[in-house]
Amino acid sequence: MAERPDDPENPSNNDRLFRHVIESATGFAIFTLDPAGAVSTWNTGAERLLGFAEDEILGKSAAIIFTPEDRANRIPEFEMATALDSGRAEDERWHQRKDGSQFWGSGLMMSLGSGAEGFVKIMRDQTARRLAEERLARSEERFRGLVMNIPQLIFRTHANGERLWHSPQWESYTGLSEAASRDFGWLEAIHPEDRKPTLAAWSRAVELRGCDVEHRIRRASDGEYRWHQTRSEPVPETGIDAEWVGTSNDIHDLRALQDRQEVLLAELQHRSRNLLAVVHAMTRQTLRSSPTLEAFSAEFEGRLLALSRVQRLVSSCSRETVDLRSVIDAELLAHGGNGAGAISVDGPEVELPMSQIQTLALALHELVTNAVKYGAIGQEGARLSVRWAVEPAGAGRQVVLEWRESGVVMPDPTAPKRRGYGTELIERALPYQLKTETRFLFTPDGVHCTIIVPVEAEGAATGRP
Repeated sequence: MAERPDDPENPSNNDRLFRHVIESATGFAIFTLDPAGAVSTWNTGAERLLGFAEDEILGKSAAIIFTPEDRANRIPEFEMATALDSGRAEDERWHQRKDGSQFWGSGLMMSLGSGAEGFVKIMRDQTARRLAEERLARSEERFRGLVMNIPQLIFRTHANGERLWHSPQWESYTGLSEAASRDFGWLEAIHPEDRKPTLAAWSRAVELRGCDVEHRIRRASDGEYRWHQTRSEPVPETGIDAEWVGTSNDIHDLRALQDRQEVLLAELQHRSRNLLAVVHAMTRQTLRSSPTLEAFSAEFEGRLLALSRVQRLVSSCSRETVDLRSVIDAELLAHGGNGAGAISVDGPEVELPMSQIQTLALALHELVTNAVKYGAIGQEGARLSVRWAVEPAGAGRQVVLEWRESGVVMPDPTAPKRRGYGTELIERALPYQLKTETRFLFTPDGVHCTIIVPVEAEGAATGRP
């Protein structure tokens, strides 16, 4: 009886069907080996992947598709031995084409008939996947190296702020383990007052395609809450709703500097307004007391220079106070040092607030100017003593400054006296502006002036000799 061509029980028909399936699988290299490892069949997919035509490869050792290093290490023989022993051998490694180029092949070898009939191998090109994995591994390695060598606190998170991972620096800084910090456990390290605005920032993160918030994070070593700027953005490859990466950077010292800058700016504005007010008042008083324009010009210039000297002292001082002796010395030096008379200056180290020193310097200028024109500095044989001391005054302290001239030939006491700008400044302006007590007397042998300045600022007057 003749065999029917379409009979499924016909072995020749099964062979044809099998070869048709093999040849149709062009995305896979499928070939068989005899028990010695020589190629016995070779499909179209194998030709496309490895570059060998069927008539070129049949009868040759399949080891030719392995790299020289693997052939030297007898990897082809090891693969067949594994397939014989276990029935199958999975293999992923670099392989070599006919033209010498290499690709990452993922293959499976199975024994046929317990190896007596040889082997069948199925393999496909996974180079793109392998290269992507290598790029990812390099990226991960770079990321780990970066994380381990920068001071910032690094984290991975979901878009809602639910943390996935923290760098070792986070655990070291906050004392919270990675497990304790997962999900929203990291909020335990955030200052209680900052948790609500922090979560509010994360609630807007997807809409803004980023999170940027400043909050205080507790430092485990001393319990101090320090200001950090936390920023996070989505990882481009994962999508905006998947994984984000972020950092928390310590800005505590920067914020302190910014706060200090704001204070200094406010202080500068305050001083500028005060200085303008002093100049305005000084202008009016000098105009009122000057009989001629020439007299006004001379007096006004001297008082402006006095203001300039004290401003120089203020600007060169890094503290909030100015040394009283430096102000006195600057005024005396500006008018010729000791002049004709003998000058004695003595007192402990005293630091006065800048708010007091400006008006006090103008008063000292008036005393020095008067002494040059009419008193102890301008007359032979006369003497000037400037002394001060720090004394207790109720709950605080006060500086008592004594200006005493002696040996001065005074004008006729019966002559009419005109109250000038200096007298008004000492007797009226100082008590009003600085809450001082003042006494200004024309004694028979010179001017005697006492100025008592309350010191309210803590540590302003040191009282050290």
